[in-house]
Order: sequence, then structure tokens, then C-alpha cells
Amino acid sequence: MWNPLLLLLLLLLLYFAAVDHGGATIISVTDHGAVGDGRCYDTAAIQAAIDECAAAGGGRVRFPAGGNYLTATVWLRTGVVLEVEAGARILGGRWQRDYPADPARWYVVVAERVQRVGITGGGEINGQGEAFVVRRDPRKNVMVSWNATGSCRGDECRPRLVGFIDSVDVVVSDVTLNQPAYWWN
Repeated sequence: MWNPLLLLLLLLLLYFAAVDHGGATIISVTDHGAVGDGRCYDTAAIQAAIDECAAAGGGRVRFPAGGNYLTATVWLRTGVVLEVEAGARILGGRWQRDYPADPARWYVVVAERVQRVGITGGGEINGQGEAFVVRRDPRKNVMVSWNATGSCRGDECRPRLVGFIDSVDVVVSDVTLNQPAYWWN
């Protein structure tokens, strides 16, 4: 026969194990000064929100709907989920100076050696890949390369959208990944 107290304890345990609480902390990038106009870089505000969220033990960094948040590379931290609301866009920078010196880290969003991270929310991450296309001939697209030779050898080509390097417990859902600069047609 089941003890009612034991049954209650079991139900509570199952509830907390099954429900994704996503961390109690929710920080909006606009709280750190992100403008979201698609012209001004919001990189510092986005990274500050990510870092604050991680320092609080994890949670969600929210990109409010209607914003176009232009950014250079931002680094996800352990326990942080980017919540790009429907109607919000994270726009990747179009210049080589927007990305780290190491071409292997040329991502709009990069997570390296972290855990319990993700991207969700119904919005979009857009690498502005069309900016890297030169159309000298209407029958084909030519992608612009950032390396000295103009060829795409190894990682020396163009930035990617999202990278998870040596990371675990990663969830990407309900987000549109659009116009990666590395490959686009």
C-alpha cells in the first residue's frame, strides 16, 4: 500500500525532473543597452547579459520581439539559453573585424567547453550571408573570402552562424538559422 507522504514526494520528484525550468534568471539584452535597430552594434550589451546570467547560475537571455540585434561574435556561457523571441533577429556582423583573430572561431554565436546551453524562442539568427555574395554574372553567385588567397581552405573563408565546440547538453529548437555567410546561395 502506498504511503500518501511517499506518493507526494515521488510526484514532486518526478515533476522537478521532467519540467525544464530553464533557470530562474531572465535577462533582456535591452536591460544592458541593446538598441536592436540593425545598425548599431549590440555586441557589448549581449555579452554583458550573457555574462550576468551565467554569474547568477544560469537562465535565459531574452532578445525582445521587433529588434534586429547586430553583433560581432558573442560567447555563450554554461547554463545560459538565448531566447530569441518570435519577430526578433540576431544579425551577424559583415566585417572581418567583427570576429576573433582565430578563423576557427568565426561564429556569430559560439559556445566552447560549456554545458546546459541552448537557443530557442521562435526568432531568427541571420548571418547576412547575402552581403558576402558578389554577382558579376546573373547566372551564378561568387562568395567573397576573407583569407589572403581568396580560396576557402580550412577555416579561413567566412563566418558561420552558431558553433558548439566541445560542449554538452546543448538544445537548439524553435529558432530559424538563416543566411549563413560560410555557405549561402
